[in-house]
Order: sequence, then structure tokens, then C-alpha cells
Amino acid sequence: IKVKRALLKRLQWVIVGGESGHHARLMDPDWARDVRDQCLAAEVPFFFKQWGVHNAEGRRLTKKKAGRVLDGQTWDEMPIAVTAQRETQTA
Repeated sequence: IKVKRALLKRLQWVIVGGESGHHARLMDPDWARDVRDQCLAAEVPFFFKQWGVHNAEGRRLTKKKAGRVLDGQTWDEMPIAVTAQRETQTA
């Protein structure tokens, strides 16, 4: 999915995750990478929630075992407002 840069810049946050459940479909790792790369280029926070029940290689696992690491990294970026709110709550 290609998002127009002007539209992407209006987004505050993008969350990507694969499907879970009995009939979950496989998520294409290149799609997740493409969305991540577009977010990085537009300076939009990117959060990779999960692979779902299929890992990056397409093997069916539990959601927990499939994990949430994309290209060797856990992507937990959040908008400034969410980050500031969490810092206030823990202070």
C-alpha cells in the first residue's frame, strides 16, 4: 500500500499487525516493511503490534511465539502526546 506523503504526514501514528484467530490470513513481511519505511520517511511513529499467528516465514504458530520483531527490531514508536502522558503517569 502506497500512501500519499501529504496524507501520511497528517497521520499521528500507524499501527501494523497480522491477524490472529482460527482463519487468520498470512501477512506479507514486505508489506509491513513498506509501511514502516513510508512512516520513517514521513516521520510518523510506527508501532508493529504482532505477526499474528504466522511468523515472518509464514509458519503457523501461536501469536505469542510468532512475536512482534520486524527485521531484528521491536517497533514501539508512539506519538509525542502518548509518550508525554506515560511519562507524567510514571513520574
